Amino acid sequence: MLRSSLALSFVLSLALPVTLLSSCTEKSALSPEDQAAQNKKDLSNGASRVRDEKYDEAEPMFARVLAVDPENAEALAGMGRVKLGLKKYDEGVSLLERAAAKLPEDGPIQASLGEAYAKLDRHMDSATAYGLAFKADPANGNLGIAQGHALQKAKQLDQAETVLREVAKNDAQAEYVYTELGDVLRAQGKLDEALHSYMKALIEHVGDQKAHAGAAEVYELQNNRAKAIDEWSTYIRMDCCSEYSNNVAKKRIKALQDAAAAG
Repeated sequence: MLRSSLALSFVLSLALPVTLLSSCTEKSALSPEDQAAQNKKDLSNGASRVRDEKYDEAEPMFARVLAVDPENAEALAGMGRVKLGLKKYDEGVSLLERAAAKLPEDGPIQASLGEAYAKLDRHMDSATAYGLAFKADPANGNLGIAQGHALQKAKQLDQAETVLREVAKNDAQAEYVYTELGDVLRAQGKLDEALHSYMKALIEHVGDQKAHAGAAEVYELQNNRAKAIDEWSTYIRMDCCSEYSNNVAKKRIKALQDAAAAG
């Protein structure tokens, strides 16, 4: 009896007019309120997946929102971060630029855009985006450090120095600020100031191995081989086996030791 009822229902459904079938489909769509709630859920869950670096899981969540709201700034930014995480940098930049155009004062979007530009070696664009992010959140010294680093990469050393000094003044505990400042000062030939900045970095963060490498660079430029060897040795003790340690630090210390022995 059940099979007969199911068969009859199937036959009747085939006989329904197309217009009625379309009407049924339309009625099954989400109401505006339910769609808004679903979008909110997808955006929240997608952002959570991005934070956990589960980009493949986040992607369909943002895609669902964009399918019904193609200009949703939050979804554009989320999808841009997904593409960035998947190393699809060109796509990430395009999406994040669209999001930033809609929300130009959104610090996190500008920070993501700065990161994306940096991946494409667009250093001035990166510095501009990080600068806007830092302006939106001036208490976050890491954004200023990122801006300063991008400016250094863009060879805008005086601007980088200004930004990093501001970070050091307002957020001395921001990790690597004094090391980044030391690098910028060293690149400008301000060796004594650079060395002071590296020493300050080691006071604020004793384990900052990059500060030891920077100090070693300064001592080399000052022709102080003994102190350069000491700083490179300390660096190598802290970082025995990285690519930088093997290909730069160990080779530099050997060259200095050979020069000292020859002298």
